[in-house]
Amino acid sequence: MGLVIRQTVRAFLRHRMLFILTTLGVVVVGGAVMLTLKPRYTATTTVVVSGRAQQDPLAPNGQQQNLAPPDDELVSTEAAMIHSRDVAAAVMAQLPPPAAPPHVGLRDRLCHMGIGFLCHASAPVDPQVQREHEEDAFLNNLTVTPEPRTQILDINVVDGNAERAAALANAVVTNYQRIALARQTGDINRVATWLDNRTAALRQRWLDAVQKANTFDNVHGLTNTNEGSTSTPLIERQIADTSANLSQAEGRLAAAQARADALRDAAARGDARAAVALSQEPILVATANALMQLQSTRQEEAATYGPQHPRLRALDQQIATTRASLEAETQAALSTIREDQISARAEVQRLNENLDLLRQKAGGQSAPQAEYRTLDQEAQSARAVYETFLEHAKEVVDRAALLQPPISVVSHASPPDVPSFPNRKKIGLGLIAVALAAGAGAVLLRDYFAAGFTEIERLRAAVPLPLLAVVPKVGGRTEQAVRRHVIDHPYSRATEAVRSLVMQLSMRVHEGGQPLCLAITSAGPEEGKSTLALWMATIARRGGQKVLVIDADHRRGMLDQYLADGTTGRPSLGMSDLVTSGVPVADVIRTDPDTGFDYIPAGRTMQHAFSPVEIRRLRTILTELKRSYELVIIDCPPLLGLSDALVHANMADQVIFVCRWKSTAQRAVMACLERLEACGAPLAGVVATMVEDNAMDVMGYSYGNRDIKILSRFDDK
Repeated sequence: MGLVIRQTVRAFLRHRMLFILTTLGVVVVGGAVMLTLKPRYTATTTVVVSGRAQQDPLAPNGQQQNLAPPDDELVSTEAAMIHSRDVAAAVMAQLPPPAAPPHVGLRDRLCHMGIGFLCHASAPVDPQVQREHEEDAFLNNLTVTPEPRTQILDINVVDGNAERAAALANAVVTNYQRIALARQTGDINRVATWLDNRTAALRQRWLDAVQKANTFDNVHGLTNTNEGSTSTPLIERQIADTSANLSQAEGRLAAAQARADALRDAAARGDARAAVALSQEPILVATANALMQLQSTRQEEAATYGPQHPRLRALDQQIATTRASLEAETQAALSTIREDQISARAEVQRLNENLDLLRQKAGGQSAPQAEYRTLDQEAQSARAVYETFLEHAKEVVDRAALLQPPISVVSHASPPDVPSFPNRKKIGLGLIAVALAAGAGAVLLRDYFAAGFTEIERLRAAVPLPLLAVVPKVGGRTEQAVRRHVIDHPYSRATEAVRSLVMQLSMRVHEGGQPLCLAITSAGPEEGKSTLALWMATIARRGGQKVLVIDADHRRGMLDQYLADGTTGRPSLGMSDLVTSGVPVADVIRTDPDTGFDYIPAGRTMQHAFSPVEIRRLRTILTELKRSYELVIIDCPPLLGLSDALVHANMADQVIFVCRWKSTAQRAVMACLERLEACGAPLAGVVATMVEDNAMDVMGYSYGNRDIKILSRFDDK
């Protein structure tokens, strides 16, 4: 993860100008677009749903609130009804949209100047279609939002004018209230009309039923007509009352007979308790209670003093006297009960006689009475229905005067001070985020589709050879300044990288101190191989080695320009002349006065490939040169499209492949390495040139200015 982050940061540093330009471009374009956006204002009216939007006109007043309680479904329904075309049409009729200013373009100006064929053809506009377009535009700018878990609605209207937005939001509420009241009033009126018609019909039905029952009563001569609101005939009520009285009288007679028998039996057994329970005479009850108390006292005295105690004889006398009184009272109670029996028996007989007479009288009127009872019930039913409908009609009429709109205003809309669109702060922040994302995307795409290597780790992973050195990019106004960099800046990172490369190659020299013939090549031109060869020769020569640099690129040799400042021109003799003409080596060797190493220019251009004789001669020349020099560096031509470098690479002791940072395509590098391996070249490794400082985590140690001054003093001494 850390490696990925570091590689990403290095990619941004490599393409920082692309990132800056892309970001600024997006910001400028987005800012220009934002400035062209017209401001839009949002006005909000807050209303609350009352919950009486849906009512049953025939329901009682007390049940209206229970029919449609305010809930989420009702609030959503009200929101949908507010956001309707009827409301939009009413609002547009009250507040029509302002006329758009005429657009005067170049074509219109030319038309006014008399060029008729450029004039716009006037097309007829259908008013209905135009109104529909205005309503659709208004509905697109109207939103009705229910607040969660409440009966509150927020009505938002968006318009380019703040005052008009507020007026439209308030007009939506007033017009919807008016439409809803008109709809409710129409429903009430329709129900009231229906109730009036139905009530009149029911009243006539009731009157007809009453008239029919009275006519039937008079025709049949019924004397036992109904009374008041009772629908039962009089004769039947009399029979029922007489039967009830007879039952009560028979019950009293039976109760008196049973009480007399029980009291008589209790008196015969001398049971005082039974006399108390059966009798209703106070004296009899008191006498029976006194007898039971005396008997209880005698039992206690007998248990205490024995059966022969004088006190027991006194108690026996009192008990005898009390029992005699109880018998007398019992006879008196029996006489009273007998009188009740006689009276009840007489009443039973009288009621039986009356009941027989009533039954005889009702026997002759049973069929007409039943018919009359049916007619009377129909009249009573018609009257009940009529009264019910009449009551509903009165409630509907009363309710029409108390109608209220289904929504009530909580707060009216006021003209907003700040436009809701465009929110320049949020758009600006979003634009900056988009610009940064676009810049980052451009950098990542540029880095992803780069032809060359952009990371040291990628180079190491792709190339199956050691990475001998990473030479950083050196700035210089002229080629001579770049060539003299290792001389003028002996402690820079580039100098240290070349010094490390020379040391590594010196450590690879064969035992016995044999000289080293080193070939330097690359995939294409201008990848830094000639500069690298000169830098290596300079550092090796300063280390005391005898160094020879051979320019093997006879097509475009560059050593003369580098080492002679481009003033002497290209010499006529060089390495190509040694190979083709057999010119002595001493005639082509030159010495660089600044550094002291020797070099052989490229010579004249060869128009043919190396022949076997020339290859043997080249091998002999290199062998002879190695006897005179400790380090021979061959600056070979590029490998792509040319074959000369393969010959020199095959004869060298070590071959270095130079890869320019971000320029040399990865496929070109791999193809060149395959060609070198195929010809048997002893590849030592790869050197990355012109590498940026942010290409890897550690480029190498670099002395500071203070260190360089101290080291320079030692050099002077």
